[in-house]
Amino acid sequence: MIRVRFAPSPTGNLHLGSARTALFNWLFARGQGGEMVLRVEDTDPKRSSRELEDAILEDLRWLGLDWDEGPDIGGPHQSYRQSERGEIYRGHAERLLEAGRAYPCYCTQEELEEKKKKAQAEGHTPVYDGTCRDLTAEERKAKEAEGRRSALRFRVPDKEITFEDLLHGFMRFSSDVIGDFLIVRSDGSAGFNFSVVVDDATMGITHVIRGEDHLTNTARHVLLFDALGYPLPIYLHHSLLMGPDGAKMSKRHGATAVREYRDMGYLPQALTNYLALLSWSPPEGREVLQLEELVKLFDIDDLSSSPAVFDLDRLDWLNGRHLRGMNLEDLTEIARPYAPEWSQHPHFPIMVDSVLDNLTTMRELLQYLEVYGEWVQPDEKVAKWLQGDTAEKVIQRAILALESPEMEGLEGAREIIGGFKQDFLEKGLKPKEVLMPLRVALTGRDRGPALPYLIAVLGREECINRLRKVRENI
Repeated sequence: MIRVRFAPSPTGNLHLGSARTALFNWLFARGQGGEMVLRVEDTDPKRSSRELEDAILEDLRWLGLDWDEGPDIGGPHQSYRQSERGEIYRGHAERLLEAGRAYPCYCTQEELEEKKKKAQAEGHTPVYDGTCRDLTAEERKAKEAEGRRSALRFRVPDKEITFEDLLHGFMRFSSDVIGDFLIVRSDGSAGFNFSVVVDDATMGITHVIRGEDHLTNTARHVLLFDALGYPLPIYLHHSLLMGPDGAKMSKRHGATAVREYRDMGYLPQALTNYLALLSWSPPEGREVLQLEELVKLFDIDDLSSSPAVFDLDRLDWLNGRHLRGMNLEDLTEIARPYAPEWSQHPHFPIMVDSVLDNLTTMRELLQYLEVYGEWVQPDEKVAKWLQGDTAEKVIQRAILALESPEMEGLEGAREIIGGFKQDFLEKGLKPKEVLMPLRVALTGRDRGPALPYLIAVLGREECINRLRKVRENI
């Protein structure tokens, strides 16, 4: 069975690029009847927190993604937090040490930093120079007598490292550009590459789908899998998420976290739809897709290696399409938190529906609902629609139409406006000459929702009162 994993680090909010990685893994697993494992890489105690972990899991669920095993639901490979898997790492480290595939390193952080600076100054790739690689037992004892604590380094063999990547093909790396890397830090905690390999191996991960910035790491992982005697998973390194300027997407390009887009009023289905389309094109050119449709259509073999450039305009377009594709009942519930002062209004669903065509995100909702508030004094340009005989006749005719008690609700308002407009059109007036004076008289504004919505929400009595006040001042 296919088993994939997503392994976020709880040192910050869920980045859009990480969410895209999670989505690709999830779509592949669900489409193939496989399993998704959620694993938390929290081995950095200074930066990791349970609060951030909870926030990441919440954002994943908001996106519609779930998992079969993880820190919140358990599973057969406990624990799913790296900070709780120390015994497992220690056992594997001892195996490598006993087999001569790893050795203790006594170099201090200051010494390593000095070596790195020197290599960079000489134009070389900074890799470990092997100072502790062949220390004798006596030399090790001397280091320990100085009070030095040892880390553990993997003994990288002098050979070419190769592996097959589903997207990039056959990959080759020279061991010269890797150097003996840390697998256990001097404080006893497992290093990133080592813990990842041990976790993937012991959790039975069959496919590793992640960003192409991990390609060099994969060369290290290949060596560790071989040294530990575990089968190598199948790898796919997708392109990274880039900003419009071609640089890796960061804060300088704007919002980068899923939580930010959630707060800005984007729909989860629009965000997953958009992230899926970065590096992948659905068949038949379809673009607006729900999550269940993505599961059916997504094919990992169709991923492109081209850079994935984030385009906010395209996301806005998709979000608008998803907004207008929702049923009104569901959309109304989503809308309530974005317009708390209106959310309990008896006509709130009608109000939301009335401005739907204007919305890009739900955060814009409140500004478009302002028209349903108090009448505002129109400026000089808008007030011109209330001048002249036509405006007076329009307002008087509207008052008479609204006084009909049969005309209630949205349908009644539509009948009022339909018949009212027809009367004036037969007299040779243009629709704008008829409807604009009425709109301004009702709201003080020259734009807003269609008039039937305004009348239905404001109600007959309020509309009549406003029209009478305006008529008295014409």
